[in-house]
Amino acid sequence: MSRFLNLAARPFVNRRPWRRLTALLWALGLALLTLNAVLYWGYLTGSADARAELAGLREQLAGDQTELDRLSAELTRLDLEAQNREVTFLNERIADRRFPWGQLFNDIEEALPWNTRLRSLAPERGDRNRRRRTDFGTGDRSRVVLDLTGEARDDQGLLDLIDALFEHPAFDDPKLLHESRQDAGPLDFTIAVVYLPGGSPGNTAETAAAAPAEVQP
Repeated sequence: MSRFLNLAARPFVNRRPWRRLTALLWALGLALLTLNAVLYWGYLTGSADARAELAGLREQLAGDQTELDRLSAELTRLDLEAQNREVTFLNERIADRRFPWGQLFNDIEEALPWNTRLRSLAPERGDRNRRRRTDFGTGDRSRVVLDLTGEARDDQGLLDLIDALFEHPAFDDPKLLHESRQDAGPLDFTIAVVYLPGGSPGNTAETAAAAPAEVQP
């Protein structure tokens, strides 16, 4: 047996190009797989970010809608308050025109004793009158709270005035708010009293019906 290799006995096949092509295909496949993985990860990350951004936008929209509703309610409240103030102002002007000043002066003259003198009288109006009526325990809109400021020659004159206000049908529930005397001078006083235009409480129904409506806050 010959110790020499007979190359002609085996066919010569050059596999290097195939191996190179196979390696290149594997490398390309790995590169594509890596690229797909990167793209998929980017998709997942981008989708999560997009969902988070969308949720944030929805939350912001809900907050804006809440703020819009609050501002709308505030605007409605301000409009209502402005309308109430306007109606109150008009009612007070109407009440001023309808207030029976002449009758009030006549009633005051009838009740005022000879030994007392008034310096001023101030009927309350609007909300203040309503609050003062509440203090006096009456909700009758026809009634008006008067503040009478004046002077009496002595204590008896002040007592006579309070008694006269109790007895007169046009006045109710007089209250002495203040009294003072300086040296030997006259006795200064302030009295709050409920005035019933038209006379006694039974005669004020027509006045109450004609009085302008009061606006509740």
